[in-house]
Amino acid sequence: MTGGELIKVFSLIKENFQAQIDHGITLVSFLTSECETCQKQLPILEELADEVRHQATLVQVDIEQEGELASTYGVTNTPTLMLFKDGYQVETLIGFQNKENLKQAILRYSGMGDTC
Repeated sequence: MTGGELIKVFSLIKENFQAQIDHGITLVSFLTSECETCQKQLPILEELADEVRHQATLVQVDIEQEGELASTYGVTNTPTLMLFKDGYQVETLIGFQNKENLKQAILRYSGMGDTC
């Protein structure tokens, strides 16, 4: 990311997590700062956030800082990506995901269907 760009994937903490996932579609990336795969996933999430901004919100949770939250959702591997719709966990993807897989998952739950 170069200087001056807006961050499109926001960080969540336990105190604001439930409020974020309660309404609409939210893709949560559980990660750690030391995880190389997680760091490779972030630029893809940033690109995707722009493409699906009307269908979903993309956020990240650092499990080193939010261990209780990670434990609540059973996160043991990073990256783990969870899709929530109106407060309910509807899909979990573990490991690196390409942009198209993530986009299709979001579109499935947004009522947009398969756009191919």
